[in-house]
Amino acid sequence: LLAQARAEPRLVRYRDPQSNAPREDRFDAATLAAVVRLYAYAPNTASLLPLALHEAVQGRPEELLAQARMLTSLVGESIMHGMQLSVICSEDAPRLTADAADAGTTLGNALVELMLAQCAVWPRGEVPADFRAPLTGDVPVLLLSGELDPVTPPRYGAEVAKHLPNARHLILKGQGHNVLGQGCAPKLIARFIEQPDAGALAAKCLDSLAYVPPFAGYYGWEP
Repeated sequence: LLAQARAEPRLVRYRDPQSNAPREDRFDAATLAAVVRLYAYAPNTASLLPLALHEAVQGRPEELLAQARMLTSLVGESIMHGMQLSVICSEDAPRLTADAADAGTTLGNALVELMLAQCAVWPRGEVPADFRAPLTGDVPVLLLSGELDPVTPPRYGAEVAKHLPNARHLILKGQGHNVLGQGCAPKLIARFIEQPDAGALAAKCLDSLAYVPPFAGYYGWEP
């Protein structure tokens, strides 16, 4: 599908998912990459991808365009891009480089190149010399990771925990990027705040979390 979108981007008519009004937008590789990238953040949205990608390969990309439109409307309104750039350009951009090995991936180097182009003209702050030194100390720490998080995967949490002797790292089965509201996590967080002893938390309740099946049709995963 990515090869098709790169070779033959085209205008497609579809229904706006929020207003149901007819729209016509360009379906190209950038649109496809944006939907796949952002929908991978959470299992509930990732479960839509197999069906939507299959339909698009068959020449019906309307669903993917509708999802892209919804992302533009909802995510675009929830991110303060000025603040985002101020943080990224100060903390991350100095270490960002395009990797030739990524050229063949869905996203390629587009995101890195975009960030570097923006940060070339955006004001940046100074960070302390020890900014990237590991956090250490005996403070009680509760680390939560989603097993399927494509952005901050569990190995990041494991790396942080190495330097914190009173840390406990919980990995939530089948979950993605934001796990604060999943299953019994809110109760565990509240108990930890009330009594900051991560080792004493009864986290067995997280075992009830399950994997989200891919959609088999537009009404869910049931056949």
